[in-house]
Formats: sequence, C-alpha cells, structure tokens
Amino acid sequence: MKTNKNTPIYIIIGTRAQLIKMGPIMKLMEDQHIPYAFIYTQQHKVTIKDLIENFDIKTPYVNLIERKEEAKSIRLFAGWGIQMLLKLLNPFSRKKILKNGRGLVITHGDTATASWAAIFGQTSFCKVLHIESGLRSYNLLKPFPEEIMRLITFAFSNYYVCPNEWAVNNLKWFPGKKINVGANPMYDSLMFALKKIDSTNLRLDELNLPKKYALVSIHRYENLFNKERFEKILQILEKISNKHELVIPLHPVTKEHLEKTGNMSRLKKNKRIKLLPRQDFLNFVALNAKSEFVITDGGSNQEEMSYIGKPTLLMRDVTERTEGIGENIVLSKYDEKIIWEFVKNYKKYERPPLKIKERPSKLAVEFIKKIINERKK
Repeated sequence: MKTNKNTPIYIIIGTRAQLIKMGPIMKLMEDQHIPYAFIYTQQHKVTIKDLIENFDIKTPYVNLIERKEEAKSIRLFAGWGIQMLLKLLNPFSRKKILKNGRGLVITHGDTATASWAAIFGQTSFCKVLHIESGLRSYNLLKPFPEEIMRLITFAFSNYYVCPNEWAVNNLKWFPGKKINVGANPMYDSLMFALKKIDSTNLRLDELNLPKKYALVSIHRYENLFNKERFEKILQILEKISNKHELVIPLHPVTKEHLEKTGNMSRLKKNKRIKLLPRQDFLNFVALNAKSEFVITDGGSNQEEMSYIGKPTLLMRDVTERTEGIGENIVLSKYDEKIIWEFVKNYKKYERPPLKIKERPSKLAVEFIKKIINERKK
C-alpha cells in the first residue's frame, strides 16, 4: 500500500469496541486504496487479533507501547496510563509515531485512547477527526470516566462524525466541521457479523448452551467497583435465573473482579447460570441474536441491540446514547420495579430490525476523502 504523501492518515485504536466500530471504515478505506497507518495502544489485548481477522484488515498495526497484560484493573490501567503519558511528553516519540509527517489523526469514541490520540494529534500539529462524536450524558460522573474522555476528545478535534442530529447539536459549542452519518458505524459491523453468522458455522453448540437463555454482559467500572451496587446486581441476576437461565460471557475486568471478591464460585454454584470465557465479536453477536433478551451495561451493546430490535435491559442509571430508548431498550436505573416489569414482559419490547439505506461507514469514508482533498488544495 502506497504512502499518502500529501496528507498521511493515522488511525489510533486501543480497545475492542474501537476496533469493532472502526473495522468497516478501515476495510472500506483499504478497498478504496486510501492508505493509513494503524497505531495500536494495547489498552485492550484479548481478541484484538481475532477482530482484525474477522474484518479482514490487511494494514499491519504498529504497537505504540508494549504491555504484557491489557488495562483490565485499576492498577494495570494506571501503569498503561503512565506509559501513554510518557509517549505524549517525549518529543522524540512523535517522529517515530508520525513517520509519514503531519497529517490527519483519526480516533474513535470515549476511551482513554481516544482522548490521548486527540491530544497527541493536536499537539503534533495534525488535524484530528473524531468518530462516534457528540454523545453526551451531561453528567461528568455518569458514566465515569467516559463523559470526561469525550469532552477532552471534542476539545482537541477538528472534524466530527456523528451518529445522529442530536449528537451534532451537542457539539454546537465546539468549532469544526460535523457530519451526521445517520447511525453509528457499529451498524455496519453488526450487519457484517450477522451475515457471517448465517454463512458460517460458529459451533455455538459446542458451548453447551441452554435452549432458551438471557444473555448478560456486565463490565463497567461504576457497576463493578461500587460494592453495594455490584452486590445488588448479583442478587438481581440470581433472582432472574430462577425464571430464566442466564449465559454470561466474562469480560476480562469482570472475571478478575469476580475472582478477587470471591463471587466467581458463587456464580459457578448456580446451575441456572452458565459462565463463558471471553468470546470473539462474531460469537458474541451470535449469542446476543439467539438469546431471549439481553441484560447489559455496555453502550456498544445498547446500540447493537437497538439495531436488531432485541429486548434489552440496560443496567445503568443514565446513558449517553439515544438508540432504542423508549422502544426495545429499557433503562433500569437499578430500580427493581422497572427491572421486574421488563423481565416479566420482555416480549413486548421486541422490535423489527432497523434498516438503513446509506451505510454509516461509507458516509464516514466519503467525509475523510473530502477532508484529504481539501487539504491538498
């Protein structure tokens, strides 16, 4: 792949969610012969190579730092953060990272990697493009630290790719060019995965799943590291398991926290709860699609389930996303009355899958091409 000498493009990614949502954009750029450098921060490590293979991404990634483990605990996250800060402060590292010269840095979402990339890009005299921009909860502590990461990224960006008009309006105080692509690029990732599920044998039968089950995915820090809240969530799940068998793929941070708190054995003893190791993206989508309903605290999971119309209980107090709210997504607010109403009547929240005419990834790539062409003039 030839280097773009006029305006080099640097895509900086560090987490699974970032790669899942950027995968279709990166693949489309490759198909259209738009070269980019793929810079990987190793904030997450588990299943990253599987995701690259899933999306058939050919551009090799360059490790920004080297980590034995991903940032799956507060201690490991702090160590990762120190390494990233040193990279940011080291003037010699900039020349190594930006090998092709100043250009366009593309980052995504609300992670620490996203805000780091925006700051690094802007202080390296590059322009910064933020994808999945404009999402807000308007509460700095909910979700924490995502809302803060998001605001930092907005402040250091020049271009904004937004999933809807609401997100565009949230950016009215930030100068720069915005585009509404009609949905999150996650939509394209999900459609890609669903086609793969239909065309390939993912061998879910080997997981020995119940015939009917609800899928559970809990991993957010505000749920895991609030002792009272985490205990309440566990008790709720145990009660739900009396009526519905539960399947829980374990996020690395969730697995570690369960083991440290002694709750892993507690869940393993429950014959109505099946714990699974971390699944790759295709398997995880298949598990969601085949479930009766979903219980999650993940923003990406909220989006995915809104697109396929799956009844979903969002185990959060607030959400920065509008997708599915008031339709198939129920915000629990940890209120047992809301939770049990959903569990008893989950089928009434089923919705037909969302159909979108224009691919969000295609519109995002067209926006990138427009930026590059304008900078050539």
